[in-house]
Amino acid sequence: MSVSSRKGVLNKLSSPTGLTDGQVKAAFRIFDKSKKGVITRGDIRKVLVVLGQEPGLQEMDELMEEIDVDGDGTISLDEFKTMMERLMESNEEDDIELLEDTFNDFDVFGDGLIGVEDLLHVYRKLGDDEITIEEVEQMIVDATGTPKRKKATFEEFKAVLKEY
Repeated sequence: MSVSSRKGVLNKLSSPTGLTDGQVKAAFRIFDKSKKGVITRGDIRKVLVVLGQEPGLQEMDELMEEIDVDGDGTISLDEFKTMMERLMESNEEDDIELLEDTFNDFDVFGDGLIGVEDLLHVYRKLGDDEITIEEVEQMIVDATGTPKRKKATFEEFKAVLKEY
């Protein structure tokens, strides 16, 4: 699915989420590579490229225009949450396919689970050499709801993102 085909989904009205603050922040941290509490245009583009997208300048302009409600050139946590709510309102079949594709992109080792090593690999591929193992472990805890497990299943991954 291209960025432009997703854009139409953002036009839908958003709905409240059932996510905890920790879950929202964990998803946001994947994009917030600078750790400044905002997502830049470059951050979004890098993640989209890693996920197999090649957004052009016009697509990025359109995407940023729609997501960046306050017009400051960055995406805040609140804007990110609204964007995810709208993206997740698309039809169920497309959601499942998109989630499976994204999960498989993050499942670097192909074991059907997203673990610390998978996320570290994704972060390194995105150019983030500063994220710590502890931060990545916390993301997994936020997804699974328990510190005992070190990997998240597709169902847990789906539940976290679908609740937007």
